[in-house]
Order: sequence, then C-alpha cells, then structure tokens
Amino acid sequence: MIAVIGDIIKSRSIPDRRKTQEGLAEVLNQINSSHADILASRFTITLGDEFQGVLRDANGLLRILDEISFQLKPINLRFGIGVGELTTQLDPTTSIGADGPAYWKAREAIEFVHTNNDYGRANIHLSAQDPDITVDLINQILKLTALQVSGWRDSQSDVYKVILAEGILDPDDINHQKVAHQLKIQVSSLTRRFESSGIKRYMSARNEAELALERINQKYA
Repeated sequence: MIAVIGDIIKSRSIPDRRKTQEGLAEVLNQINSSHADILASRFTITLGDEFQGVLRDANGLLRILDEISFQLKPINLRFGIGVGELTTQLDPTTSIGADGPAYWKAREAIEFVHTNNDYGRANIHLSAQDPDITVDLINQILKLTALQVSGWRDSQSDVYKVILAEGILDPDDINHQKVAHQLKIQVSSLTRRFESSGIKRYMSARNEAELALERINQKYA
C-alpha cells in the first residue's frame, strides 16, 4: 500500500485559518469521490491542518496530489509518501487508525520535508519500507518538478489547472484548441505558455515517477 500524509504549510499564519480548513475538507471530499477506484482508504483530516489516505497503487498518485495542491493555491501544502505494508485492517471510509511501515515511512517523509525543503521549493518526499535505490531517483524527480512549478506564473499554472480538470494524463493527449478555448486565449498564446513552462515535460516526468513508484509498491503486494 501507499500511505500519504499531507499538511498545510505555516497554517497558523494564515489569516482565515477556518476558511482554509473548510476548503481543504471540500477538496478532499471531491478527491475521494472522483478517485474512489484507486483509494484503499479515503483521505481523512486527522488534525485541523493535517490529512492522510491510502492508495492501492501509484497510478494517479502524483496527479491527485497536484489536484489537491492547485485547487488550494495560494495555500501551500507538503506531502510525505510511504510505501510498504500496513499492519492494521483497512477501513475504506476513513484512514484514521491505520498503521504499519507504510504510515511510519509517510511520517518520516513529511518530517524530512519540514527540514529539507530546498529553500521552500520542495514540498514532497518519498520513503520506502525497505532500501531501494529507485527511491532516490524518484525523490530527485520530485525535487526537480517542484522547482519547476515554483517558477510558474499564474498564467502558466492556469494552463495546468485546466489539464487537471480535464483529466488529461498523457501530454500527447492535450487538445490545444480545447484548452485555449477554456482559457479564452489564442492557441498561439497557449503554445508560448507550454514552451515557457515545460508543462508537458513536467507531466511526463511525474508519470515516470509514478511508474517507478509502482514497481516498488509491487514488492509488497
């Protein structure tokens, strides 16, 4: 199983903290509904600013985390991902009470992000139950793609938000005319945003990271 722990960065300094928490709950409910097929246990808020969930496999994992992150912007989140076994019986309706190496590693991973955030640009880390050199490679991809996103302008982030909303997984499946229409811009303007942001490379890199993570996950199947 793949356990995920997430929380809001510097939540206590947010002016309307309650509204932010309500927004987080709404987004998680949406994710739980739209991705029920790959969730072994629904994303559940465990504290006011922290949440957790369990996935059956890595297919779509990073996309789900992006959906959560981009819907809550400009609020910033961090995530710890743990892959391994669970020692408790899963409750598909709530992840509260779940325990085992997968969760221990997720906690270890998010604590790592607390102290190793690459000058505030890295927000996600992976840890596995057993040593695996692939984990280091995945974490480098996660760092590089996080650095890439940190440099996106709002107009570039808007492009990716449309891609997420459309459920597009493969960058080759992006319909430029349709995306441009939704953004109410010319196709030529959209092309320039793709070129300057590297969104398609971002998607490809994250997809490869998911495939590599799933290979690790299969060891515990």
